[in-house]
Amino acid sequence: MLDLTFARDALKGVLKVGRRGYMMRRIIAGAAAVAIACGGEAGQALAADVPVKSIVQSIDQLWNISYNTEVRYFSWQNTRGFPTNAVPLSGTGHGTQIYTPMSLSLIGNPNPNWKLEFVLLGGFVSSSQSTSGERGSVDTPVDSQFSGTVTYNGFTGFQPFAAILINAPTGKSALYGNSRFARMDGDLVDQGTYGEGWNFGPTAGVNIPLSQTLIFTLSGGYTRRNAFDKEALNLITGLTTDTISVKNGDEATVTAALGYSKGPLSLQGSGSYSWDGISQSGQFGMLDYGKYRVGPRTTISGSASYAFDQVWSIYSNGSWSHTEKNEIPDPSGLALIQEGFNSNSNLYQVHAGLNYRFANGFTLGPTAGYLYRDHDGYDAATFSFVPAKTRWAAGGSANYNVANKININGRVERVWIRESENPGPPAFAPLVPFMSGDAWVVAGGATVNF
Repeated sequence: MLDLTFARDALKGVLKVGRRGYMMRRIIAGAAAVAIACGGEAGQALAADVPVKSIVQSIDQLWNISYNTEVRYFSWQNTRGFPTNAVPLSGTGHGTQIYTPMSLSLIGNPNPNWKLEFVLLGGFVSSSQSTSGERGSVDTPVDSQFSGTVTYNGFTGFQPFAAILINAPTGKSALYGNSRFARMDGDLVDQGTYGEGWNFGPTAGVNIPLSQTLIFTLSGGYTRRNAFDKEALNLITGLTTDTISVKNGDEATVTAALGYSKGPLSLQGSGSYSWDGISQSGQFGMLDYGKYRVGPRTTISGSASYAFDQVWSIYSNGSWSHTEKNEIPDPSGLALIQEGFNSNSNLYQVHAGLNYRFANGFTLGPTAGYLYRDHDGYDAATFSFVPAKTRWAAGGSANYNVANKININGRVERVWIRESENPGPPAFAPLVPFMSGDAWVVAGGATVNF
């Protein structure tokens, strides 16, 4: 059995890549494969957006229930608000976000050959921006997600599995008036957008143990996306009071993953390739214009942990995501052609930490993180311009196990962001000037095993 606590940290790196609008396909095709490769705890991995800890199941217990919750507070300021090209093009930006994710998981082995895992995800977010000309706030639940995974262990040499993830639109996808300014930079906060439509994502795959310490997982998934409402500008009044319907393209993903664990060392890695169908927008129930297709995306992620002894341990995880050129309407508007400039940026992320475990079970240690977006781009999920940037983070984390049933955890981080003076492609004029900013991130939560 691999180190599932560390597998959770690895999955956080996978899930963070392209968080705005891409949660469904990442979880279904990427996280499920790595999680199952790391010992079959896919239910916990699918809930990686909250601090899920490994669940230890006793011999006489067929089912295990775990509830996880956390409160995350973000407070940021910079030399420009978000979006960075909104009028007026001056003034200091300020914003806050309080995000409370929650998950409830049920994992069981009704007989030795079958493992069933079910996870319900939800949460609530309160966001506010007080930048001059961009004042807006929103308080809303986020979309809810239900996942189920079935693994069959009756075969020798391989274990097939099937999974489903359903996104329910319990959040707000349309923010009218000034409330639209409550959307924030997803490179800085956890929730850059607050809802989309019904999504259905089945996945099938197989685990293949190559040795007692190495396991390979191959999976394929498909996400069916349905239309949702988005605010739009009224051309007569100039106010953001109209509604358009948006349908992001369906997506297919293939994922391969390797997991290795021997003694104090654990290693995990995965690679996925995704390609989308045509996205559309329209009004009056007709998805008849605004067509485009997001380019194919490649995501590579890896992680490692090492326990020097029962007191000291170290971990790290990182990821790289690359999206190829989109397809946009030709001058006639009747067909799609590949764009001349790649409006998608490469995203690099790495996170590391050192842990010291005291005799009473309390664990404490420093953390550090780095994010690099190599050039300006456009985020089709939030319909917003995303500038090139570098992000550093430094802080510390702690957790404490109470009687093996309750885990209390917390972290504090200081974040610094620098955005270069760099224009995007012609559609993103005017020039976005150099911008600097910083933020505080404070989080605390608990995991309860029943």
